[in-house]
Amino acid sequence: MHIFSPLLLILTMMLAEATVLPGPLQVANTFSHIANELGHISLGNCSLAHACLPLKDTKVALPDPSSHLTLKYITVGRGIQNYSCPSIHASSRNTTTPKAIGAAATLFDASCVASTSMNLLHELPAIAARTPLGSLAFMAEMLSSTTNSSYLIVGEHYFDAAGDPFFNLKLSGHDDWMVAAKIASVSAPTRVYTTKTASKDVAWLSLKRKDGQGIKEVYRVMTFEGGAPSTCAGLNDTVIVDYAAEYWFYG
Repeated sequence: MHIFSPLLLILTMMLAEATVLPGPLQVANTFSHIANELGHISLGNCSLAHACLPLKDTKVALPDPSSHLTLKYITVGRGIQNYSCPSIHASSRNTTTPKAIGAAATLFDASCVASTSMNLLHELPAIAARTPLGSLAFMAEMLSSTTNSSYLIVGEHYFDAAGDPFFNLKLSGHDDWMVAAKIASVSAPTRVYTTKTASKDVAWLSLKRKDGQGIKEVYRVMTFEGGAPSTCAGLNDTVIVDYAAEYWFYG
């Protein structure tokens, strides 16, 4: 079973709705590549046995997953990073950096894409981040043609009342969940931005379990946007920045 033309139309619409687009030639080149990759995806095998976590893409590498763990899920997360700016005099905001106060994201199943084309997988965060939050149905429809699972939305990610990262994968019909603690953080690879106001890519992370079931380690990689503005100048007390990333779950 292969991807059909309606999915290509959806991808076109997603790119057309992008809030930040590269030059026309780059858009055309990206779409051509995605269309070509989608045309070769088959649903016959969604094994993650040969999926390779892209730890060498950053200047400083995150630690490897624990050797006794197995890769269970690869998802694309689409959501927001939240920051706060203190209520201080406007002049002080020019030198004050927004403080991270949490995040929230919907996690989409990307395991079948990963099993077939790692290159295509790594392009999905950029597509997801450029898709307005109100159009998340596009993401679900896009991935619906690339998975054997009936659970296109695997779960959700947010911060709990204690301020800890929480991953809930029960929407996929499993009992997996995890309250996480950060093991390591590294800067995302340098990317060429298309506008002077584009946000930075949020850091790549390695997380371990503080509490939970089924999941013991999570990696956030291939991030697209979501980084904090450089200062609080001209911003509200609460700052919301769209982002997308790959989340790799080990258990």
